[in-house]
Amino acid sequence: MQPVSTIGVIQRMQLLAVTILTAAAVGCGGPPPDQTQGGSASDAYDPTNDPLVNPAGLFEPASDDPAAIASDDTLYLQLSGSPNTLNPLFVSSTYEFTVVDLLFSGPFLFNKEMAWGVNDEFVESYEESADLTEFSVRLREGLTWHDGTPLTAHDIVFSWKQILDDRVPALAQKPSVEPITECIALDDRTVRFHQPDGLATARWNLLFPIIPKHLFEKHKDSNPDLQTGEYYTKLAREPIGCGPYRFARWIENDQIILERWEDYPGAKPHFKRVVFRIVPDSNVALLRFEKGDIDALERLTPQQFARESNSPTFAAVGYKGWGTEWAFSYIGWNMDGSNPFFNDARVRRAMTHALNLPLIIDKVYYNLAAPCTGIFHPDSWMYNPQIQPIGYDLDQARSLLDEAGWMLDPSDGWRYRQINGRRVPFEFELLIPQGSSTSPKIAAIFQEDLKQLGVRLTTRTIEWAAFLEKVRNHEFQAQIAGWGTGTDPDTGWNLWRTDQYDKGRNYGGYSNPRVDELFELARREFDQERRADMYREISKIIYDEQPYTFLVNPPILAAFNKRISGVQFSPRGIYNFHPGILSWWTAKQSLSRLP
Repeated sequence: MQPVSTIGVIQRMQLLAVTILTAAAVGCGGPPPDQTQGGSASDAYDPTNDPLVNPAGLFEPASDDPAAIASDDTLYLQLSGSPNTLNPLFVSSTYEFTVVDLLFSGPFLFNKEMAWGVNDEFVESYEESADLTEFSVRLREGLTWHDGTPLTAHDIVFSWKQILDDRVPALAQKPSVEPITECIALDDRTVRFHQPDGLATARWNLLFPIIPKHLFEKHKDSNPDLQTGEYYTKLAREPIGCGPYRFARWIENDQIILERWEDYPGAKPHFKRVVFRIVPDSNVALLRFEKGDIDALERLTPQQFARESNSPTFAAVGYKGWGTEWAFSYIGWNMDGSNPFFNDARVRRAMTHALNLPLIIDKVYYNLAAPCTGIFHPDSWMYNPQIQPIGYDLDQARSLLDEAGWMLDPSDGWRYRQINGRRVPFEFELLIPQGSSTSPKIAAIFQEDLKQLGVRLTTRTIEWAAFLEKVRNHEFQAQIAGWGTGTDPDTGWNLWRTDQYDKGRNYGGYSNPRVDELFELARREFDQERRADMYREISKIIYDEQPYTFLVNPPILAAFNKRISGVQFSPRGIYNFHPGILSWWTAKQSLSRLP
């Protein structure tokens, strides 16, 4: 095997760099002109003319002089939902990833350009074979967990085994870890990995979460899922990690407090504490931001970004961050046969034709979002520009519904179909996660157009944890949500492959043999353009079959207290990459409060 230097070197997968849509570094003074009066959203706001958007100081790197940095400061962040778990094997929502990312570290990482790399703070040496089947990692001496127990190669091996254990529901981790057929501790500090096939995703497969063996092996016999039982429930709420911050306190539905771990082997974070305030209501969150209770809002609503932040109150405390994020929102259809509607592609395409997306982008997103035409962002290297959008067309929707056997009854104006001798009305429920500001508005617009077609839509809004449980168990007819980007398009494996209905995140039961085959082939293809072609074909097949009605690609719409600097943007937004929050800092003179 050939050694790979870990001294400041990033090992890059063949990914295109991201072009961030930043406005010019304009102004840092007062608010923009008042744009809250009259007209539609479309003629009201242009972020490139907003002096509060992307000022140069927001991105200024930390000073080389430690005395200039407020190292005892506390960073207050918002979570718009409460995490279900802080066990890194089971995280699945942005709320969980954002917290866990600060609590746990490992031998590998990825940066703001989504480039894979070796974590120099953990790794003394790294070697890989030319055919990418053998890998060896030598950990640095003296690594420990937050409780002082040595972190060793045995923890890595143990974690690998747990992810592959069928009894452990690590849904997000299994597909990328399964190609690793051997993970052996050669000694306390050296791990050897073997993947029998040279894969384009080989390096990414090594980037899996590590949990402390000495804690998680204790009750494995009685609770083999590492999730249930009082002991593992407590570990999920009071985690022992190895990252730059350590867990301090979790106050239910209020806040999660982390403290800087002074024994972290790498560069110390600039903030002594990070407090995640759990504030599901976006209006309340904005008010608390303006009062100085929260330093950063990851997701302003489009209305807040375009209208409600254009006030002297906001301008006195904050700036706005605007950039490209590889994310998309969607309405997902359950196609597993549990309902009589959506296993027919004609019906799903009719639903998309019935969605007045131009109106939604104008009235709900204030023209800050772009229409989505598939699972990959237009700025990504695997995007398919040949996909033709399915436009808003009620006549076409009617025709498709008639074709699918859902006929309009003129006597009452609703559609019905004979199924097993029973007259079934076309009436379905859309599941909405609590805390979403846009989803109820989208549903209301959709509801009116569907009514014109003779289709009755009802909505049900439930708390995030309950929503997630419903969709994981396929207990829904339709649901509205969104996905951010994975580290590589291969992460879509557990969203779209047939075999991921039971063990992955293929919540709607989508199945296409060609898509299954292409995901397998793309893993094995090293030529970047041929690999891109495979993902472009996947994207077109999925878009044509409409397992989702794709809504928009939303941009980064964030808010930051003026004292914050060192912010970076990535395709993942403002969090969940390296260094992310760890690069944020405040100048000493801006220190305004200590807890």
